Amino acid sequence: MSIEDISIETAEVDWQKCLQHWSWILKKCPEFNILLVTKFGEIFTKADDGAIWFLSTSNASYEPVASSQEELAKLLENQEEYEYFFMPRMISVLEQSLGLLEHGNCYGFHVPCVFEECTFESSNFKVISLESYLIGLGDMLGKLQSTPSGEKIFIHVEE
Repeated sequence: MSIEDISIETAEVDWQKCLQHWSWILKKCPEFNILLVTKFGEIFTKADDGAIWFLSTSNASYEPVASSQEELAKLLENQEEYEYFFMPRMISVLEQSLGLLEHGNCYGFHVPCVFEECTFESSNFKVISLESYLIGLGDMLGKLQSTPSGEKIFIHVEE
């Protein structure tokens, strides 16, 4: 798959509006540029020192993955790593079941990976505006960050 097949165009995204809802986790590396956004709204960033970080929006994690873009390219030559970050097989399944993404949209989880009820079935995905997804998910996960692991929570979702 080409880079266009596994990522989305983000030139028109209001990053300040979207990422303010992720400030609770982005404080780990607050100075960065957006490098690449996957079709699932996961974000690779490039820190001022050149290190590449990965914001897994569905897992609520933000960690360094490579010391440079070159190291990231080398990492992604490993098929297992490539599959983990970009989920190309899932993209193919979702393109068949939900259709191709229009500009500004991503494939979003109904139930994100932080919840044990999360599945990688196509029924757990939706097509949604990238901005809406990042704002809603960042806000919800930020509010839940102090919730003990395994604690039962109830969420009422309105669409």
